[in-house]
Amino acid sequence: MRTRNIKINVFLNEDEKRIFDEKVKKSGLNKSEFFRKIILDYKLKEQPDERFYEILSQLRGMANNLNQMARTYNRYQGYMREDKFTPLLHQIRDLVLSLEQVYLLPQKKGTLYGNNKTMEI
Repeated sequence: MRTRNIKINVFLNEDEKRIFDEKVKKSGLNKSEFFRKIILDYKLKEQPDERFYEILSQLRGMANNLNQMARTYNRYQGYMREDKFTPLLHQIRDLVLSLEQVYLLPQKKGTLYGNNKTMEI
């Protein structure tokens, strides 16, 4: 059974409709979810760009590799060749630098990186 059974009609002018549609699109939510989040005082953010999800996937892979290395290290009572850790260390360092460049360092207007800004509602 549906928990939300009250329908509300809202009338907007052309400009309000355009602004509403833009904000809904930026949020990545559908119109009903967007409206409910706003009235429940959520602080909405723009949906992250594709690069964010690529970086997140890389981070998960690195965490998995590190976990496997830790298991091997513990299984052999602390013995493991240091050169097994070096590539992962470099991979983590490169990822951190990439995150800083995309999401923390100032970018010129018009660049496509790091658009996870708080939306003004």
